[in-house]
Amino acid sequence: MENCNKVSSPIVPGCKLVKDENGKATDAKEFKQMVGCLMYLLATRPDLAYSVCPVVRYMDRPTELHFAALKRILRYLKGTLTDGIIYQSEAGKSLKLVGWSDSNYAGDLNDRKSTSGYVFMLGSGAISWSSKKQAIVTLSTTEAEYVAAASCAFQ
Repeated sequence: MENCNKVSSPIVPGCKLVKDENGKATDAKEFKQMVGCLMYLLATRPDLAYSVCPVVRYMDRPTELHFAALKRILRYLKGTLTDGIIYQSEAGKSLKLVGWSDSNYAGDLNDRKSTSGYVFMLGSGAISWSSKKQAIVTLSTTEAEYVAAASCAFQ
């Protein structure tokens, strides 16, 4: 991956990963090691949270499709090596704390559960973030958004 091409986003827009019992299995040990490294990077790279979350779900039996998604994240990292978190405010203004939440309704095609995410920013830098599959199956986009907002409020 050292000489890989850079990409501008960590996942292909609209890409949905699914369990593929008939797909060609890949080296699970290597897959788990790479996912572990990405999980470590999540401590300082909130931009990876949404793309790493679905990949982690397939560590028990990764296929070529899952490995391709993992490689895309690495290609994205290749192009964003100098990115980081910088805490600064607009000139002459104090730091402002702002939070956002969002969800993708029924984004997991295997069990129809949604993914919740939130981020809190202090000035221009993220101080807290999360991207997790919801514990319940929501019945509407609105309900999925409420669950995401609630997880944000708990923070």
